[in-house]
Amino acid sequence: MNRPTPDSPKSQRTVLESIAHQTGLKPKVLLSDSDSEHGASPVVDPSSAASKLVPQGRGNYQLLGEIARGGMGVILKGHDTDLGRDVAVKVLGKELAQNPAIVQRFIEEAQIGGQLQHPGIVPVYELGLMADDCPYFTMKLVKGRTLAALLLQRKSPAEDRGRLLAIFESVCQTMAYAHSKGVLHRDLKPSNIMVGAFGEVQVVDWGLAKVLRRGGVADEKRAKDSLHTVIETVRSGPRGAQGQHGSGSTGSDSMVGSVMGTPAYMAPEQAAGEVEKLDERADVFSLGAILCELLTGRPPYTDEQPDALVVQAAHGQLDPARARIEASDADPLLKRLCLGCLMPAKAARPANAEAVAKAVHAFLSTVEERAQKAELAAAEARIKAAEERRARRLTVALAGAIAAALVLGSGGYLYANHERTQRREQTRSVVEAAFDESIALAQAQQPAESLVAARRALALAESGEADAALLEHARKFVEKSELDAGAAARERQLLEQDDRLRQRLVDLRLEQIATFGNPELERALDARFAQAFRDYGVVLEGADLVPALQRIRERAIAAEVALALDDWGRLRRIVHGPQSEKAEDLLILAMDLDPDPLRMRMREAIAARDEAVLVELVAPANLPKLDPGSIFVLTVELSNRGGEQGRPRTFRLLEHALRLYPGDFVLQAAAGALYHDSARFENALACRSAAASLRPDDVPARVKLAEAQYFLGRLTEARATLETCLARAPGHLEARDLMCLTLTLLGDPAGGLAILAAAPGVESNPGAAADLDAARYLNGQLRREDYLRKLAATADPIQLLSYLLPLVEHPDPALRDPALVLRVLEERNLSLGPLRWVGVVEALARVRLEDWPGALVAIERDYGRPWIVVLSPMSYEFLRSLIFSRLARHAEARACYERGLVQWNALTADEPEAWQRSDAQRWRAQAEAALVK
Repeated sequence: MNRPTPDSPKSQRTVLESIAHQTGLKPKVLLSDSDSEHGASPVVDPSSAASKLVPQGRGNYQLLGEIARGGMGVILKGHDTDLGRDVAVKVLGKELAQNPAIVQRFIEEAQIGGQLQHPGIVPVYELGLMADDCPYFTMKLVKGRTLAALLLQRKSPAEDRGRLLAIFESVCQTMAYAHSKGVLHRDLKPSNIMVGAFGEVQVVDWGLAKVLRRGGVADEKRAKDSLHTVIETVRSGPRGAQGQHGSGSTGSDSMVGSVMGTPAYMAPEQAAGEVEKLDERADVFSLGAILCELLTGRPPYTDEQPDALVVQAAHGQLDPARARIEASDADPLLKRLCLGCLMPAKAARPANAEAVAKAVHAFLSTVEERAQKAELAAAEARIKAAEERRARRLTVALAGAIAAALVLGSGGYLYANHERTQRREQTRSVVEAAFDESIALAQAQQPAESLVAARRALALAESGEADAALLEHARKFVEKSELDAGAAARERQLLEQDDRLRQRLVDLRLEQIATFGNPELERALDARFAQAFRDYGVVLEGADLVPALQRIRERAIAAEVALALDDWGRLRRIVHGPQSEKAEDLLILAMDLDPDPLRMRMREAIAARDEAVLVELVAPANLPKLDPGSIFVLTVELSNRGGEQGRPRTFRLLEHALRLYPGDFVLQAAAGALYHDSARFENALACRSAAASLRPDDVPARVKLAEAQYFLGRLTEARATLETCLARAPGHLEARDLMCLTLTLLGDPAGGLAILAAAPGVESNPGAAADLDAARYLNGQLRREDYLRKLAATADPIQLLSYLLPLVEHPDPALRDPALVLRVLEERNLSLGPLRWVGVVEALARVRLEDWPGALVAIERDYGRPWIVVLSPMSYEFLRSLIFSRLARHAEARACYERGLVQWNALTADEPEAWQRSDAQRWRAQAEAALVK
């Protein structure tokens, strides 16, 4: 770079040159380049063309070469000759500098870095223009290794975990600061974290950073509000890039719907391009992804899975990552934190990086406390050993001391007294140290450990030469610690009981939907509600409710219990009558536990059967005033009242509620059940997927997800989901029953039988027992006469299906009996009429008898809406194609076949071999053969 001469204009001189010109002094202090164990920052291209450029008006910069190059331009190593320091100079590429939107984002990166003042964020020094008018900014030249490099050099994920967790805590603290300023990073990953030689940790590359409005609402919506952001950029200031008031219309506004970031570490909403929905929890997910790699050696999404990384991220395909985290040898607290950050539903994640930082800090502090405790124990052991050695020496010397005492008289007495005083002081010192440890543990909410330390203090006092006052104090200290530990243990037990009751009440409330209109199921559910409270330790059926009120009112679950009582009260009015005293008691109890005015009005309207008030409460204008639990109560009440005619209203209510509370498990699960009950299986699948993601370890929720997949004919997906369920709960009867049906449709009846036969209690469950009999008959393990006897004794319509289907679908024609099936259907027509699967079973029987006109009438009776999956959904099209072919209606046969083939291609693409023996393949082959003829 050309240097200005003494006669150069002042505007071209550096500060030092100007001072030298005025004073003749040339002060220059240069420190050695020793701030990194890795030496000076590498220059990968000293001859880079960009390094030949000159910053406008900045004669004090020497550009030494190119450090790195990316999509936005180059980063050069520069040297500030005035201050004698190296800097990084980020220069926007020449062509990109012609794009206003890219220039805006480049400037925003500089502005964000310039305003974020934190040791963990690389400071931006200056923003300017190069000689060719390309913008640049200078920043601290970071020297060190990336966290990615540190992770790669480990021999195992457990190696150096303590140091890496300390680095991770620093990253969380840095992001907590950024979130407090309303800034998201959006590209957190190990390669964007620099670790210096002296422990400094910095988060780098804020090129994708996003500024939020205060409160976490996306900046794309800022035009609707008059609030300013904590961090000001060109788009968050009073004028936009085009000089218009508001938020501007370029820059990040133009990025809505695009995917920015690194897929392996990206939250589902970010990978789906939902820019407007991003908040701090997108960064929280990325922090969880970094912690996942720290604990397991790999990020959440990897190339080992069949889908592309961005597809995995967009769909939240986290089961492999969860399995790796659970299998790691890390502390359970760390694994829970990691899994919590990686929740697909963002509402289920920690709110921001501050919450993650606090959790990591608490964990590391606990580790340090345990180390200090061990060190203290070792010190106490050394003191005790020294005391024992001293005692032995004193014993050996006792005889000599007595003799000396006779000679020395009072001098010996004074010496012995001095020694005893010293020993008492030493005893007091170690006892008080144990007291301090006990108090610290109690303050850290570790009462059991505190009691151990207190008892150790007493033991030290008793074994040493403690005076009477110290001994008495130690005894009272232990008594108090025992009382505190006992109280803590009782509270812990109560909290566990609260959690068990909370979970049981959620499950029981959701079961209501399946009991609508079935008196037997409603009575059984009423009894299970009562039993749940008895197991909790309260009786809600006696004459005196005061003990129950006192027991529940003092607990944090009181409001949740009140909502469960609302549901139970509705059930009791059905089971015991609308004026039932039992139902009235529950209403009184709920009002006492939860006196919220809006919910009081809801309860009064339910008790009075005032539908007008109920409808008013769930109006769109009023619904946001209600909590999710109350909405669920009203949904069940209105759904039960309205019947089929009221279903549209119920679904409108649900859709609005789910938009308000997408992260509420009960609402998602209830919506899934109601949609499934109305044969809206796609909607059911969406809601049950959301519910399962909100509670990844909830096996019943995953079984319901598998049921939704099964009813849509997504049999291989249902099988995979059920395998996960059975791995976590091997004895789950419903999962085993559904797996039996799934495998049977996939052409593996033997596998289905093996799964169901091993289920505990299968014989005592009528529905599962019927499926087991059918599986045994299909596999030749049940004689025909025994099977028909069981069929004749069956009254339940659903169980009847299980017995009839093998008589038309058995692989051995000799064991089929389609004529018998038709006779049974005719005899029980009145009881079976409302069930939509009847037409399909009849159609199958008539196909076996080659009654093609009758088969067509039967299958068309309610075409397109099978109530229960008798066949894979695509099989219906192949079956219709076969029937139309036999009736010489070739165009219709071809159209049905083509529709079935579309479904076949969509459903079998991932695992074609799994479908080769399926019912769909068998009916497809028959349809194809008929079309050829």
